Amino acid sequence: MRMHMGIDIEAPPEIVWPYLVEPEKAMSWYTMLTVFNWTNEERGPGATFYWEEEVRGKVYWNHFRTTEWVPNQVFAWEMTESSFFKGYTERWTLERTDAGCRFSFDDDLVFPFGPWGKVMGWFGEKMARKSSQQVLENIKRLAEAEAKVADR
Repeated sequence: MRMHMGIDIEAPPEIVWPYLVEPEKAMSWYTMLTVFNWTNEERGPGATFYWEEEVRGKVYWNHFRTTEWVPNQVFAWEMTESSFFKGYTERWTLERTDAGCRFSFDDDLVFPFGPWGKVMGWFGEKMARKSSQQVLENIKRLAEAEAKVADR
């Protein structure tokens, strides 16, 4: 399952970045995310973390290794272990715009079960678009509210 979506946010990348990498802030907008813990002291390429997502009543846990880290620009990772997925990579980007920034994500999930997994991925993508749009609207709302307070 491959998805790419994004949203324009009227806040600078410096305000949005903590919503991507600080666990408490990430869980405030990414509503399926129920656990996010850095598993080492590092931040940057090679840093590891663990998270759990609850999707339609089922909890999926994943261990990740950071593959790209450019503060205020890129946070990307790959799965190293999962309760379900065979593969999982994701890349979150912030691109500065005249009005603030554009937050985009590009993820690629590989489902188990061979050909049946490809069918599951196709249906999963259709269902994930609605919840993904909601989380994009969440980060937009939270970051824009914080930017307004910062401007005062």
